[in-house]
Formats: sequence, C-alpha cells, structure tokens
Amino acid sequence: MRKSSKQKRKERIAIVDSHASCRIGLSHFIKKLGRWEVAWTSDSAEEAMKKTAKDEPDLMILEITLPGKDGLEFIKHITPLYPDLKILVHSSHSEEFYAERCLRSGAKGYFHKQEPMGNLEGAVEKVLRGELYLNPKTIHQILNSTLANTGKDDHSNLHNLTDRELEIMLLMARGHSCQDTAEKLYISPRTVQAHRNNIRLKIGLQSALQLHAYATHFYGEGAVATPS
Repeated sequence: MRKSSKQKRKERIAIVDSHASCRIGLSHFIKKLGRWEVAWTSDSAEEAMKKTAKDEPDLMILEITLPGKDGLEFIKHITPLYPDLKILVHSSHSEEFYAERCLRSGAKGYFHKQEPMGNLEGAVEKVLRGELYLNPKTIHQILNSTLANTGKDDHSNLHNLTDRELEIMLLMARGHSCQDTAEKLYISPRTVQAHRNNIRLKIGLQSALQLHAYATHFYGEGAVATPS
C-alpha cells in the first residue's frame, strides 16, 4: 500500500564525535525516541564535511574537539555553506568559556555532556525549531555577567527602544526564531536581525547571546516587564 504523500518526513540528525562510544550512545538514544532519524555519523570534521555535501541533515550534533580542524572553525566554515543546517554542540568543555563562542560561530545550542541525557530531546527539539538552547545555569551565568556589565537590573535600558523593537524583544524571549518573528510581523528576516542588532546596541550588550539572556530575564515566562 502506498504511503500518503502528506505524511511528514522525519527530520534527520548527523552525529560528529571522535569518540565511538558517544556516536553509538547518541545514535541509540535518537533511534529509541523514534521522532527523528540518524542520517549518518562521523569521527572528524573533514569526513563530516564530505558527508554533508552528499547528504545534508537537518541537524548536526557536534563535539568541538575533533582531529584535524578545530570544531569552532568547522562551525564557522560549514554554516555559510549550509544555512539551513542547524548545529547543536555536544561537548565536555566548560559552558562558561565555550557556549557563547559556539553560538557566535553559528551553532544554535550547547549541550554539556554532563547534562542528563533526558534533557537532550528538548534541546534537539528547540534547535530544530530554530531556537537557541542553553542550560538554564549557563543562561543565568551570562545574565549575571550582562547585568554586571550594564550596571542595571531594571528596565531603564529599555526606554530608548521603539515599539517595534520591544515587540521583537518579547518574541525573542518567548523562543521565536528570526524566521518565526519575520513571518509573524510580515517583515524580512534581515529586518528582524537589524532590529535585534539595534536593540543590542541601545542596551549596551556585546553579543546576541547576551541579548537573548537579557530578553529572557525581562520578558520570559514568569517575568513581566512593562517599561513606562
């Protein structure tokens, strides 16, 4: 019997890690969930690049310590070539030092290897939706650093934002990606990105990750900010 053409295909995940035990463990975990398919696995950046050229996955779970090309450089190299490819870093390196660097390089999330595997499903789900994923503890650390740098834990930095910028900041805090926001507001993703950059500059933040933490602090679930 022919399957319905309307049946949604499962999104496909590639796993790149130099440790065979990690590749096997992640593959088993994903297959057991049954929500996604494992596209392929690789133990190096060079091999992953070749496999991506032949068979681009929807998501790549990537360890940044790889033989040959450094993982951060690999992210910087591959994301412009495959803009639809989403990368979730899966590493044992300190989030405090590496998470923001990975996101600046083009990754969509950072999942520490010491984090419970049960949380990985939610991380993959968020990244596939185009949202950022970070451990709440990491977001808290970034927020503390951000507030210390801005010198304020109040709404004073929000008064200079336009109504449109406030709207975009609210959507960001609620987990909407740049593409989601563009579709909701009937503007282009490039315009959304320009607004986000203006917001960041007006508030005095150094990176998009700091902006995400700041927005979540004031507008995320359980926080209501209504600058007057």
